[in-house]
Amino acid sequence: MQALKLNILGFPAVNHELEVEVRDPSTGTVVKTARPFLDGTVSIPQILPGAYDVAIRHPNLALPVLRQQIRVLPVGDTKISLLLDPSRFRDTPIADIPDANLGPVRDATTTVEQTVQPLATKRPGEAITAADWNTLAGNLGALANAVTQLTRLVTPTGHDHGELENKINEIQGNFTALLDTLTTAFTELQRQIQAERIRKQVDELVDRAGLPADNPRRTALLDAVAQLNQGVVAPPSRFAQVSRNTGVQLESLVQQILDEQAEDPDLPTSPQVKAIGQSADLLRGTNTTSYETELRHLRKSDLTFGVGGLTSVLDGGRT
Repeated sequence: MQALKLNILGFPAVNHELEVEVRDPSTGTVVKTARPFLDGTVSIPQILPGAYDVAIRHPNLALPVLRQQIRVLPVGDTKISLLLDPSRFRDTPIADIPDANLGPVRDATTTVEQTVQPLATKRPGEAITAADWNTLAGNLGALANAVTQLTRLVTPTGHDHGELENKINEIQGNFTALLDTLTTAFTELQRQIQAERIRKQVDELVDRAGLPADNPRRTALLDAVAQLNQGVVAPPSRFAQVSRNTGVQLESLVQQILDEQAEDPDLPTSPQVKAIGQSADLLRGTNTTSYETELRHLRKSDLTFGVGGLTSVLDGGRT
C-alpha cells in the first residue's frame, strides 16, 4: 500500500475546521477520512493504488467545499495540491465610509456672504469702483469652487458607491453558490427517489413473476438498482453513465425473466413489466452533463408515471 499526501491551499484560516473524505468512485464508500494540519497538509497512509474521489468538507456548509477526482500511483507516495475557493467562506461587512466634512465648504460660503454683503448697500447713482467689481468677481469664483467641492464630497463621481457595489457583488456570488448547492442537493435527492421507485417496481415485478428470494434474476435486478444508490453523489456525467448501464441491465434481465416465464402469457403485458420497461427506457436515455439538465431529465420520470416522485415513493410504502 502507498501513502497519499495532500496539500490544501487557498484559505488557511479554515484548515483546522476541514475534513477530508476519500471515496471509492465505483461504490461511493468512504475509504479514508482525515483532518489537515494548520498548514493544510494531510497524510493518508495505507491506501491502495487506483482512482478515488476526494471531498473536502466544512461544518458550516451543506455540501463539500471541493470535490476532485484523483489517482493514487502504484509506486511511491502520491502528492497532490488542492486549491480552495476563498469566496466560499467570505462574508465581508459593508465598508464604513467616513462622513464627508462639509465644514470647509460652509466656511467658504459664509466668507463670500460676509464679503459681498457691503456691496448690497449701494444707492442709485453711487459709483461701483474697480475694487468693488473685483471683490464681487473674486467671491463669485470662490462660491463656484465651494459648490464644486460640495458635489465631490456629497456625491461621488458617477454617483457610484463602491462599498455598496462590492457588497452587492459578494451577495450575488454567495447567492449563486447557494443556488448551486441547492441544485446539487436537490438533484441527489431526486436520484435517491428515482432509485427507490425503480426498486419498488422491481419488487412488484418479481412478486408478479413469482420469483423466490434466492432467484438469481431477482438478485441481479436488485444489484442493478443498487448501482443507482451507490452513484448518488457522483457528478452528472458519471451518474448518466451509471444510469445508462443500469437501464441496459434492467432491460436484459426483464427479457430473460419473460423468456423463462413464457408459460404466463399475461406477464409481458402486465403493469409491472410495463413500468419497469418505462424506467429502463428513461435510464438508457440519460445523457446529461450538468445538474440543471439532469433535473429536467429526472422530471420526465415524474411525468411518465403521473405523480411526483416523492409522492409515489411514500404512497407506495404505505400499507
